[in-house]
Amino acid sequence: MAKPLKFKSPEELSERISEYFFHCDRNMKVMFNKDGEPIEVPDPKPYTISGLAYFLGTNRQTLLNYEERDEYFDTIRAAKAKIEAFVEESLWKPKIAQGVVFNLKNNFGWKEQQDINMSGELEINVSLDDD
Repeated sequence: MAKPLKFKSPEELSERISEYFFHCDRNMKVMFNKDGEPIEVPDPKPYTISGLAYFLGTNRQTLLNYEERDEYFDTIRAAKAKIEAFVEESLWKPKIAQGVVFNLKNNFGWKEQQDINMSGELEINVSLDDD
């Protein structure tokens, strides 16, 4: 017998995904002003597939399995597209590009590719010495 789905509808999942993005955007941290008093300042969290899965109370693979169901496909694809756009924009931040490239390759199917074009003639001269 199959385990029941955590999210009963794409609309329910979509609403929870929106809550995740709102949560990331509205994250705050405590800092101290010049008088030593604590103040809250915005500290947005990065969007990640694993972070989304954790927020939803599941894991990354389960979340990706939802994408294989026709009724949830568009919902998961839209969330992944938003996360991918965020990650790609992070390429412009110094010192983190290598981790961002890793993320794009492993979570979004990006590939590094080199194209080498060669043209012209190839001439090979072989000489044999008889000793």
